[in-house]
Amino acid sequence: MPVKEEDNLDVAFKPVQSHRTFELVCERVREKLLRGELTPGDKLPPERDLAAQLGVSRNVVREALRSLEIAGVVALRKGVKGGAFIQEGAASRITQALSDLITLNAISLKDLFEARIMILEMVIDHAFKDGVQPDFSGLEAVIEDTKKATLSGDIPHRIKCAYLFYHELAALTGNSAIIFTVDSQTELVQTFLRYRVSDMSAQTLISSREIFLKLLKAGEIEAAKIELRAHMTRVHTNLW
Repeated sequence: MPVKEEDNLDVAFKPVQSHRTFELVCERVREKLLRGELTPGDKLPPERDLAAQLGVSRNVVREALRSLEIAGVVALRKGVKGGAFIQEGAASRITQALSDLITLNAISLKDLFEARIMILEMVIDHAFKDGVQPDFSGLEAVIEDTKKATLSGDIPHRIKCAYLFYHELAALTGNSAIIFTVDSQTELVQTFLRYRVSDMSAQTLISSREIFLKLLKAGEIEAAKIELRAHMTRVHTNLW
């Protein structure tokens, strides 16, 4: 993530007064983000200056920054060029929320997998909605890398390729909300399956990817969705 050199000390914050001060400090930072006064890469004022602007103690500011760091809003860096920097958006925040819901039994794994398939089928429909064939170069490159990683037994790279396959598929929509949603689901599924990836036949995976791409290129949307669902069902039932 690019880091801006300026300290952005001209970003002023209004004082807050409440027994929930640290939460209100977090709200002030989020308000600045919503109004566009702070953007990814911006550095917040030093703790002392921020505390003075908000009319709170440095301990309150530290607590607020820690909370924002956990939420993925800021990154806290040490050193001469350290400080609190506004983060880029990341699918990992959604991933953690989904993971917590599964842990709490609020979402079943069956529901997660079924939702994942439905969303990806919707992605395929959306990609062809204008009647123009999408650019499949990203998918083609990932599938070629998948073949190399799978045949060479490079499990870490094979896992990365699996993530990129679904990312590139979601990217066909051009919709950032869909991309984040798919990425987060892929991250979550991979936390459970990463140690069993080698259990799936290399040739089965490669064949499925190639068939899927061939069907997409031919505009056979329903057949492509059936192939994708068949592959994901194999993954979910055989590896889980």
